Amino acid sequence: MAPRKSKSSKSSKASKAQKSVAKALSKLSPIPGSPGGPGGVGSQVSPHIKSGAQLFAIFSGLIALVINVYAVMWIYRLEEIDCKCSNTWMRLYIKYYLQIVIPIMIISMFINIYLYSNGLGASDLTSGIFVFYRIFVTLVSFMGFLNIIISIIFINKLKEINCECSEDIKREVYFIYNIVLAAFVGITILFTLMSIFTLMSIPIFMSMLRK
Repeated sequence: MAPRKSKSSKSSKASKAQKSVAKALSKLSPIPGSPGGPGGVGSQVSPHIKSGAQLFAIFSGLIALVINVYAVMWIYRLEEIDCKCSNTWMRLYIKYYLQIVIPIMIISMFINIYLYSNGLGASDLTSGIFVFYRIFVTLVSFMGFLNIIISIIFINKLKEINCECSEDIKREVYFIYNIVLAAFVGITILFTLMSIFTLMSIPIFMSMLRK
């Protein structure tokens, strides 16, 4: 007689089969709530963390959107009144950047509202369109880094030459906004460099202790 297979081996095979099915579905289905889709099998992030992150993204995104809309209105006003002292390549760069980033902010706002209302996180969206959108947003973010520097230099020069035709509360708000962004980027870079230095110094410190 052939030896009987134990129940434990059968259950292990069944669990392996379930895992393989879930893994296959995670690659095929980006539908929310489906096995392998957002909110389905493999969703390990706490819903409270997701909802908190989305609320912060919606709130901060709304503030940034309002500031950038007012900034592009200020740029259009400078063009309308033909402000000579502000007519430089920097003004043109800021204008084109804002024309690109404002629609992205609006799209991101709708995405974050959708994620919050469904209790999902950004990592739960796995469709090809959203992956392409993320890549595009990353490229625009590099433009945004340059825009921070250019905006600060541009507005600071207008202040130095006392450009009266560019004076506006929108200019001052956008100036402060970019200074805050620059400070945030600077702190992030500083902490990143400190982390890298710490990780690199640990092996050296351990080798010194061994000696």
